[in-house]
Parts: sequence; C-alpha cells; structure tokens
Amino acid sequence: MKTKGKVVFLLGMLALTAGLLLAYRISERNSYLRIIRANWQTDLPYGCRQLYEIDSGKSFHGDGERYHVFLYDERKEQPVLEDGSLLSGASKERVIEILDSLGADKDWYPYFEKVTGKKIYRKQDGSVMYLLYEGGERKLYVVEYFL
Repeated sequence: MKTKGKVVFLLGMLALTAGLLLAYRISERNSYLRIIRANWQTDLPYGCRQLYEIDSGKSFHGDGERYHVFLYDERKEQPVLEDGSLLSGASKERVIEILDSLGADKDWYPYFEKVTGKKIYRKQDGSVMYLLYEGGERKLYVVEYFL
C-alpha cells in the first residue's frame, strides 16, 4: 500500500505543478498587452511584466487616458520599434501633457533621452497611442489617449 500512496502523491504533485505552469502562462497572455494588441492591431511580444499603471477611470464609451510601464525579461523577445531619437518635441510634450492630466507619479515618466525605440499609432477618431522603449532598462512605456 505504501507504493500506491507514493504514486498517488507523485501524480498529485505533477498535476499541481502542471496546473501552476498553465495558470502562469494564461496570466501572462492575459496581461494588458493583450488589450493593446486588440485595440491597436499591434504585435508586441509578451515576455514582460507590468510595473506601473494609471488611467483616467471607467468610461461608458471607453474613452480616456491610460498609462502602463512594462519591464521586459532580458531572455525574452524585445519590442522592435522605430528609432527613438526621432521622437518630436511635440510628441514629447503631448506625452507629458497626458501623464500630467492622469496625475501619474513623475518617477514613472519615461526618460526621453534614454528612449531607443518609439512608435505612434493614430486612429481616425483622433485616438493616439505612444510606445516608448528604453532598451538599456528594457522598459516599455505605453501612453494611450482614446476619444
């Protein structure tokens, strides 16, 4: 009987481990990056964790402002974006304006001089999303403004 008990215990531990791994994978796939992909038809790699978020609150139409900061794991795929040094002064001002209106913690603002990658998405209704990436720090800043 002792052998049967050990087998049941080992199978239970194996099932628990598999369940935990599956839950981890699902939670990683259900991060805010999934929503960004759906809203903006972009293909950002997963493999990151959210460090900071703030938004303007719930809205019936989904309009408002949202800000997220993600940290990419160095062993995972990194986002490939356009040259960040080409970010215009007007875009920097708009990002700061959105973050200020959200009341975001200034410690979480992007360091524009360290931005190595950027991408700006615009929709016909005037909504805009700024992706700013600090390659050295592996941080992705996502600033969204929905109308």
